[in-house]
Amino acid sequence: MVIVSVVQDENVEQAVQKAIKLIGGIESVVSSGDSILIKPNLVTAMPPEGGMTTDPLVVQAVIELCRSMNPSSLIIADGSATVDTRVAFKKCGYSEFASKYDIELVDLNESPTTTTEVPEGKGVQSFEIPNVLRDADVIINIPKLKLYRHDVWASLAIKNLVGAVPGLGFFTDEPVSNQSLDMTPELYKPDGKWYLPHYKRYFNPGGEKERLHRSLAESIVDLATVVKPSLNVIDGMMLCRDPDLTHYDPKPAQLNTILAGTDYLAVDCVGVQIAGRSPSEIPYLKCAVERGIGESDYSQIEVVGSPLDKIAKEWN
Repeated sequence: MVIVSVVQDENVEQAVQKAIKLIGGIESVVSSGDSILIKPNLVTAMPPEGGMTTDPLVVQAVIELCRSMNPSSLIIADGSATVDTRVAFKKCGYSEFASKYDIELVDLNESPTTTTEVPEGKGVQSFEIPNVLRDADVIINIPKLKLYRHDVWASLAIKNLVGAVPGLGFFTDEPVSNQSLDMTPELYKPDGKWYLPHYKRYFNPGGEKERLHRSLAESIVDLATVVKPSLNVIDGMMLCRDPDLTHYDPKPAQLNTILAGTDYLAVDCVGVQIAGRSPSEIPYLKCAVERGIGESDYSQIEVVGSPLDKIAKEWN
């Protein structure tokens, strides 16, 4: 039986602590002397109140728990898709608390990599994986809970791994491929809430991320077979109901929810239930289920903590 915790609490630190305690505590995944890498979702330079990037308070709460285990090192690493990751660290509130804790911030778009083969890869047969990810004893995956009202899509623990491979995308005034995203005006208009000078109407992925997007669903699963987090903590404190770069919900929902588990597929299967979805409706989760990279049988997943149906009603 796989355990997934769902905790609703407006106090971020308490929510994270309860969620991790319910799945066995931080000591069940971290040992003294471990090197720890924390991977948030900083897809763009948007502060947490936008509901699209991982709240630094969630990461801070996880760090407090990790520090109690006396790790040998602790870093925060991500590779933003749309902006220099250092800008994202600053705009999203990470630079300030990282300085406080003396924690290194690493841009995975610029880190040295090693070619990593993907046994039985269906979308991609190899990835350039940053060495800091390969060398970490423990990877803690802290994605944002991204569920959609109008599209059959979600971005949770498995999808968050896309930021683990290098590749800063680019913006244009005209679409250049079938992968171009028509951006929300909140990003590319000068009076937009999240505007930066280099943003334009259309966005295209770059580097390894572009290669991954050619066969997105299968390639996400390919990546998940070679980058395997020890712990997944999903930030559902504040979220958009249309959380992508082509739409923006001006009224993010204060859901005050944290999900946690060691099995990334099981956590995602529980997460999509908040939006009344099934893994079979989400292309990459359907592939993940078919390829058996984790537990997807709900009869084998024990959900503990706050009532999931109550949270689902609040999301809707």
